[in-house]
Amino acid sequence: MTKLVIYDCDGVLFKSEKAVLAYYDFVCDEFNLPKLDKNNPDEVKNAMMKTNTEIIDMLTDDIAKKKEILEFANNMNFRHFLHLMEPEMNLEITLKKLKEMKISMAIFTNRGKSLHYLLKHYNLNGFFDYKVTSFDVENAKPHPEGLYKILNYFGTIPEETLYIGDSSTDYFAAKEAKIPFVAYANKLYEAPVINNHLDILNFIKK
Repeated sequence: MTKLVIYDCDGVLFKSEKAVLAYYDFVCDEFNLPKLDKNNPDEVKNAMMKTNTEIIDMLTDDIAKKKEILEFANNMNFRHFLHLMEPEMNLEITLKKLKEMKISMAIFTNRGKSLHYLLKHYNLNGFFDYKVTSFDVENAKPHPEGLYKILNYFGTIPEETLYIGDSSTDYFAAKEAKIPFVAYANKLYEAPVINNHLDILNFIKK
């Protein structure tokens, strides 16, 4: 029986590529750094998967400058880019159905503190009983630390849980934690793939 559904954020709850790239363009402009190459799939993928610290490591080798950039980025208001975020197909209706089914919901993301006002902006905060960001763990994905925190919070075992993600970091975190995994809009190894949030209901065990 499924008691808990855990979501990644970017690429799962929201189409966020435009907002994330605009955010890092702004950071690069501020520090006169070369911008991420939007025509390079690997750089775009890294921007969507990695933490602020990991991405800033990609932008410069200057240790002193990294610290300055990280402080600036962590304190910058992501609200300027919220209008570029787009909730995924049938997201809210699916969250309502899961809530009606008395299924707990949580988020595990490599996004930082911006998650909280992002959810508030789109009136989604009330659906999620617990949220784990990159600021809440010592080890970001693909390490499963955040998943273990969520399981512990709800007192739930992996077999009663479902994790929805769109990247290899999500896949490997779920695999390590032995949590059933469904890939969203991206083929990941042997995982089943969905492209519509309502399809999540097909994976809920009763």
